[in-house]
Amino acid sequence: MRGFKVPETYESAAYDDSQERERLAALAARSEAPLRLHLGCGPRVLAGWVNIDLAYQPLSNFPESYAQGLDGAEARGSRADFFAIDVTRGLPLRDGCAEVVFHEDFLEHLSQRDAVGFLAEAHRVLAPGGVHRVNSPNLVSSMRDHSDFSRGLAGTYTDEWDRWHHHNIFTPRYLEEVAAMVGYSRVAFNSRNASISPLVVKELRPTPGDRPEDGNIFADLVK
Repeated sequence: MRGFKVPETYESAAYDDSQERERLAALAARSEAPLRLHLGCGPRVLAGWVNIDLAYQPLSNFPESYAQGLDGAEARGSRADFFAIDVTRGLPLRDGCAEVVFHEDFLEHLSQRDAVGFLAEAHRVLAPGGVHRVNSPNLVSSMRDHSDFSRGLAGTYTDEWDRWHHHNIFTPRYLEEVAAMVGYSRVAFNSRNASISPLVVKELRPTPGDRPEDGNIFADLVK
């Protein structure tokens, strides 16, 4: 990455990410090893991974509590490991070039249209047998814990959308159906830090006080 200046920031998805796409494509072209993709990474930039989000966010800008449980400094990547790319426009990568795709609390921020396209795009870039690790809020458990549907609309918990800016919240069955639709061979549901892939790093979400662990779906989508 030497000689390339990483852009300071992007304020919205309307930015021109062509330069970042070219940088990632060049990295992939000269890489002999399969890629590891960390999408919607936020401030957690991992060494040895391609970390992608809309804008670079230094960990120092976040509360100290956010850093608890993060991997040690030896596993933290640099700005050069980060790519400011809108993944809903596709990935500038060849078919089958990645061995693992990982993201936490990311999928629910996409529209249904973009979520389906994203799952298909992740499947495209995965190598056969590769794992796409999904960690996302579970609509069923959220409604179970917070709604009283006997009260109708008045008892329906809407903070999932109104407070957390979620657009498309999955259930395990919904995720399994969409994954099969776009081509994944199977879906393995498990728990935090129990991925079938040894490449998946320690999971941080949900954070303490955010939601119970069973409030998230932990699933491995296998190509």
